[in-house]
Amino acid sequence: MNATDVHEFEEAYNAAGIREDSAPPPGVLEVAAQAAVIAASDMIRAIASAQRLAPEREIAISPLLRELKLEPPPWVTFRLPIVAWDLHNHVQWTYRLWRTHDHDTVRRALAAADWLNQRANGKSTLLAVTHGGFRRILDARLVASGWRRGPGRRSYANWSMWSYSR
Repeated sequence: MNATDVHEFEEAYNAAGIREDSAPPPGVLEVAAQAAVIAASDMIRAIASAQRLAPEREIAISPLLRELKLEPPPWVTFRLPIVAWDLHNHVQWTYRLWRTHDHDTVRRALAAADWLNQRANGKSTLLAVTHGGFRRILDARLVASGWRRGPGRRSYANWSMWSYSR
């Protein structure tokens, strides 16, 4: 894919829902059942995931939790597989987070952390359905605002879960 293809792929991916045969693991379903609040981004796949986790529950939806956009460098004129573009984005965000760069997405993650804190408001469990790349940036903002990471691996796989406590 070239840079234009990446943007078209991303638009189509973001417009899609989730597969009918995609099922959350029992551990994530247990957390969802116990959650006082369930939140999701306003992207179709996040809403569909939240509904799959808790079909009878109200979902707090916010564009603040949206996935970040891939940013192919304009000087790369040759075609690469999507995984290479994604890897570039991961490295770019690793550098931005390490250098604490100011960026629209970082400011949005800060606003998302504030929004989630307001929703949590003393409740025992809040479940937020987010997207992999943005989750990483949100993680940095949550930790900076006093949340502690829970144990376990930080996977980006579908239905993966990162936990925090205060």
